[in-house]
Amino acid sequence: MEYEPPKPRYQVGDFVKCWYTLYQYYYYYMDEEEDNQPVYGIIVEVDYAKYESDWFTDILYVVFCTDGMYRFFVEQEVWKIA
Repeated sequence: MEYEPPKPRYQVGDFVKCWYTLYQYYYYYMDEEEDNQPVYGIIVEVDYAKYESDWFTDILYVVFCTDGMYRFFVEQEVWKIA
């Protein structure tokens, strides 16, 4: 049986609010000033995190933020605005 990746909740082009909440799992460094500060942006790519062979476990979003930076978020850190 072939494993199908999960379906993303959001699509490329969606305007979203993002908030880092899973620091210990995905991020090696966080600036304390930016803790609890949401960012806004447009989803530019949807990808999947693979942990074992072909099993996908998390959906990753690449977001072009309003401050001009690209950031990566897992699905639990993204909320659609419009």
